[in-house]
Amino acid sequence: MSDNKKYYYLKLKDNFFESDELKILQNYNSGKNEGYVYSDILLKMYLKSLQGNGALLFKNRIPYKAEMLATVTNHSVGEVKDAIEKFKALGLVEVLDDGAIFMNDIQLFVGKSSTEAERVKAYRDKLKSVKKIESVQMYDKSTPEIRDKRLENRDKNKNNSPHSDKPKYGPDDRPYQIAQHLLGRIRENNPDFKQPNLQHWANDIRLAHERDKRDYDKLDRMVEWCQNDNFWQANILSGKKLRDQYDQLAAQANRKFKDNKQLRAKETLPDWATEQTLTMSKKQLTPEQQAKIDERLEQIEQRNAEKEHERGN
Repeated sequence: MSDNKKYYYLKLKDNFFESDELKILQNYNSGKNEGYVYSDILLKMYLKSLQGNGALLFKNRIPYKAEMLATVTNHSVGEVKDAIEKFKALGLVEVLDDGAIFMNDIQLFVGKSSTEAERVKAYRDKLKSVKKIESVQMYDKSTPEIRDKRLENRDKNKNNSPHSDKPKYGPDDRPYQIAQHLLGRIRENNPDFKQPNLQHWANDIRLAHERDKRDYDKLDRMVEWCQNDNFWQANILSGKKLRDQYDQLAAQANRKFKDNKQLRAKETLPDWATEQTLTMSKKQLTPEQQAKIDERLEQIEQRNAEKEHERGN
């Protein structure tokens, strides 16, 4: 039987608990509330906010209150209230006037898959890859002549890498063309931008296409979009940055496109649709709530982009 549900999950790095905020939480000891209580509540709140892009909303409409969170996290109301205050102080959450809670940095952790079978397949593929590597390593130990040949091939590939003296990409190669496009747009904003190694840029763009499955035309359009954006034009200054920040660039570009599309739809909305719109809004978020959510998501994504930029430096 096929499984058509969507599964949301957290993608936590192995150093998640090494962050300053988590270390501070782990060291808190407020009455009966030991440090692990706060980290447990935080992770459960992250999980509850996945489908809402960081917003803790029951059925995407009703903000979670402390009493509701106490039920779903299996902690007391007092523990939850105490935890939320500490999360606010550490900048891990923000609370709007209507009580809606936002989990900051959630965009760094969220992932999703279409089916359970897809998750199982990805896991099995990973196991096959590991077994294949182990098999090659064991085979090399018993056949040194094969190992030597492999080293020769590695040296040959090294000579063809963008770090060698011999150029690998030419003006007719698509990665090199996109790299030149990016450099040209950067210099429109900053004529004094120094000459980079376009071979390195082109190689990062090729990797974005081959390994990350990014379409070359979309990469080229993203160059144009990011250099027209006041924030991103100061952050996307190499082929590597374009590759590393592509997901966040695409998310922000898509959201702005949808916002503009909704704005145009509202401007052309006929008079006869007013009553129907009011009826539908009673079953969904109010325009004020939606506006606050959109504004907060944009601020969160911008903050995440700035953090990623700092980590990259």
